[in-house]
Amino acid sequence: MSMFSIGLSGLSSTQKALEVTSNNIANAGTAGYKTTSTEFSALYSGGQRNGVNVSATSENFEKAGNLVGTGQSLDLAITGKGFFIISENGRLAYTQAGQFKMDGSDRSIVTNNGDKLQGYGIDDQGNLVPGLLTDLKVEAGNIPAKASTNINFSLNLNSGSDVITLATYTAPATSATTDFDPTDGSSFNYSQSSEVYDSLGNSHTLTQYFMNAGGNEWDVVYYMDGKPLTASELGWTGKSPTPTMTSALDDKGTSVDGVGVVRMSFGTDGQLLPLNTPTVAPVTDNNVTDPDGLREVTINFSPAGADAMSIKLDLVKSTQFGSAFGLYENDPDGYTSGEFSGVAVAENGEVYATFSNGEVKLQGQIALANFANPQGLETANNTTWYASQKSGEALVGVPSEGSFGGILAGSYMGSNVDISKQLVDLMSFQQSYQANAKTISTADEMMQVLFNAV
Repeated sequence: MSMFSIGLSGLSSTQKALEVTSNNIANAGTAGYKTTSTEFSALYSGGQRNGVNVSATSENFEKAGNLVGTGQSLDLAITGKGFFIISENGRLAYTQAGQFKMDGSDRSIVTNNGDKLQGYGIDDQGNLVPGLLTDLKVEAGNIPAKASTNINFSLNLNSGSDVITLATYTAPATSATTDFDPTDGSSFNYSQSSEVYDSLGNSHTLTQYFMNAGGNEWDVVYYMDGKPLTASELGWTGKSPTPTMTSALDDKGTSVDGVGVVRMSFGTDGQLLPLNTPTVAPVTDNNVTDPDGLREVTINFSPAGADAMSIKLDLVKSTQFGSAFGLYENDPDGYTSGEFSGVAVAENGEVYATFSNGEVKLQGQIALANFANPQGLETANNTTWYASQKSGEALVGVPSEGSFGGILAGSYMGSNVDISKQLVDLMSFQQSYQANAKTISTADEMMQVLFNAV
């Protein structure tokens, strides 16, 4: 092959390398872009050197792009080697460009090009349906109020606390009273409040006052919205019926439903024993043990204008040790009504609708894909690829499993372009281009010399 042809092959190959390098530089700020390298190969014919050719271009899937924080809930970065799965009008494609938004028409989660993010949806009961890819959507509207029915509550009561004896009730004409005073901190050892909701979404405050009765026993008085709950408003769960409550008497000898007191008893191991039936303090007759061994108090309350409430207070994890008072858990269910406020994505890819009342509702789970040979992926555009025979079929899973990586919400993966290296490559290819051009001009000069000599 002549010097002209060899020089032209060098110009052509170097021009392609310059185009690739320029494209890398141009996409340094493009989410999910992978640096492309130019691979050259020497040309031979009949054992003779015939110049150079671009044999392939390859994308760097090994190096992760920089994480770019935005605070946007649907900007998502993958912390491993996985790819998001998107649907381009029904054809599956794969990307690490995690800039998504919610489509206004059908509430699908889509890319800036309108391609739909794929994952696992939920059934009518709100449970995930694994194994079947679908368009992920956020279909939740506003949610109505839900009345509280349970409180998971546990604490440690210091066994070394001062003993406080609950005074005998006196009886004015309208109600039974006690010397216990919730405004007097010396009449109880500890207190703790829980916020609960009625069927209308109105909040109410349940406060528990704990008094060390001595002998590994504690008395508890319950107040709702600043008013004491009576013995008939407190119950326990068991097989046997609650025995007849002993009531206080007013000054006329009439039975009065008095403030209810629950007796908590602890074993020598510091663990809570089955509860005794609520009584009117300081009566100790008719106390019974829950035969099921349950440690639950039932709060019965009738708020104005709303449905009557029955709240189960689970105390099973409460303890009495010689350490400081401490709250382990205070978790009431129920909530007021809430308006849709946004979307949250967990590390495992679960997608939730969020509401103004602090509640969340599961909408689905993002699926990720991986490949035996990512280099074999077919390029769709700068940041999207299709599976091919060379890449192998997609291995589909969920975030935080295997090598897929987790999801980091509020950030996206930027390009993995090293600008400094690309500028060095640009200058190198520019010099190579100039050198190949010089080869051609030299060949031309030599040809002119030959023509002039003839």
